[in-house]
Amino acid sequence: MDNYLRDGIAAAKAGDKSRAFDLLMRASEIPATSEQAWLWLSSVVNDDSERLFCLNNVLRINPENVAAQRGTAMLRQKGIFPAIPVYPSSQKNGSVQNYTPKPVSQLETSSWSYGAPALPQTSPVPVIPPKPQQPSYETDWKKQEITGYFDYAVMELANKKSYKLVEKALASRGASLEIAKAVVKDADEAVRKARRAGYKKRMTRGFLWTVVGIILTCGTYAFADSLGGKYVLFYGAIVFGFIDLVIGVIGWLMNL
Repeated sequence: MDNYLRDGIAAAKAGDKSRAFDLLMRASEIPATSEQAWLWLSSVVNDDSERLFCLNNVLRINPENVAAQRGTAMLRQKGIFPAIPVYPSSQKNGSVQNYTPKPVSQLETSSWSYGAPALPQTSPVPVIPPKPQQPSYETDWKKQEITGYFDYAVMELANKKSYKLVEKALASRGASLEIAKAVVKDADEAVRKARRAGYKKRMTRGFLWTVVGIILTCGTYAFADSLGGKYVLFYGAIVFGFIDLVIGVIGWLMNL
């Protein structure tokens, strides 16, 4: 077991949620431990909406995870929508022990000679220490945050909420106006694409039923003489198939 996951689980069991959150977030970056990390994260976040976000990530990694399936089912029955877990401010702004690289001191930098003896300096030269590299988990956290915004926007737009309302909702969750607009635009395209696919299936189904109904009707009419002058009109397949065809075409065109 990875050290981050092991220590994060231990912190979660001990009730230290801030430390558990920090360690488990880093464990979620590692493919071998990401599934268990997100599952344990669901136990240390603040509320059900954040818990659903974590469990959704578990199912993205392993759709067969039984614990995540049960958890998401119960939360969705309550009408819960996923939300980005709140990152503890005390941990976000603080340094991480044995993780953030330390800047090189002025004394160490001035002694570098690159193969030649160091010459005495008459006046001290200010040395700007290199900017510490941003921990990778913060960058990945932003990616998860954007993913959460996108998932939320898709659900709201699928429920026929207006663009303005969804943008305001994202802004209230911490997104800037530019990010909110970009996310809503991408989410709208994803919703339209899904709807086009659904209407295309309905259009195809309606077309097939209409054609089959017409063929069967024509077939029985062609053999009407041998059947005593009777034939069968498959009006159910023709009518309902034609209705599906029309609805599919209109819906597909409206979502271009």
